[in-house]
Amino acid sequence: MPTWKRREDWVGTEVEDHLVMLHLESGRYVALNDTAAEAWRLLEAPRDEAWLVEAMTEVFSVAPEHCKESVSKLLARMDGLELVERVA
Repeated sequence: MPTWKRREDWVGTEVEDHLVMLHLESGRYVALNDTAAEAWRLLEAPRDEAWLVEAMTEVFSVAPEHCKESVSKLLARMDGLELVERVA
């Protein structure tokens, strides 16, 4: 499974029930829901997808099979927004 890390050109802060992220160069912003925000926090250091699935399964008390599919989709979406990038 690939290893992911968050991109360093974003900063964020909690606003009500979302983590609002701002891209430092473009000024673009996104609001992350609880699931995406937790993934962002867990990716403080580079992590492989399997580790992230295990951690998210524990945090959200979901079945590993469901979590694996959800994390894969989430990482693809976060990659498309240029919030994260593959390391390996």
